[in-house]
Amino acid sequence: MRGFILHTTLVKEEDLVVTILTKNKILRLYRFYGARHSTINVGFLIDFEEEETSVQINRLRNVMQIGFEFLLDINKMMIWQNFIKLFNEHFFEVEEIDSFYFDLLMDILNNFDRNPKRVLVENYIKLLEFEGRLHNEFECFLCEKPINNRVNLARGYLTACEECIPKKGFEIEKIKTLFNEKKTLLLDEKEIESLYKILMLGI
Repeated sequence: MRGFILHTTLVKEEDLVVTILTKNKILRLYRFYGARHSTINVGFLIDFEEEETSVQINRLRNVMQIGFEFLLDINKMMIWQNFIKLFNEHFFEVEEIDSFYFDLLMDILNNFDRNPKRVLVENYIKLLEFEGRLHNEFECFLCEKPINNRVNLARGYLTACEECIPKKGFEIEKIKTLFNEKKTLLLDEKEIESLYKILMLGI
């Protein structure tokens, strides 16, 4: 079985409770510490076995880390881990999930070296659309008036006018292209950084 490590909790010296996103489930497994155990960390993609036990939590066994190119790039790895941590919050107390989420993370991994923040922003739009939370009608979520020129985005990429959120927004055509085509081609690096910071508020 394969999965992404969303979270680890230290228990009993160096034992861990590990939260793992698999194809259809969020698993919480117990991992005993041992000298021969491979290192695991948030964001790692692992191959593993789930061992059933007579106690409340099953065991994590035979862990093998699956490598990817940016693993040794500390900046890219930090961006990846911070994004993965949002998934742990998003699926708090959830057990069954759609395969969409695992496939989305795999797609991100396969394109992450291109430009990590652009890849995350584009795929976040796909996530919002899948969950029915993509507000592409371009009405301000605060005053409910249509937005015609520049648009601001709040957490969850909720659209707002510059009057209700008084800061410099984005050209509306650029955001429409992002929402409709899931592409960041029209956005410059400064705009990508702004979108990334909004994303990091929570998915």
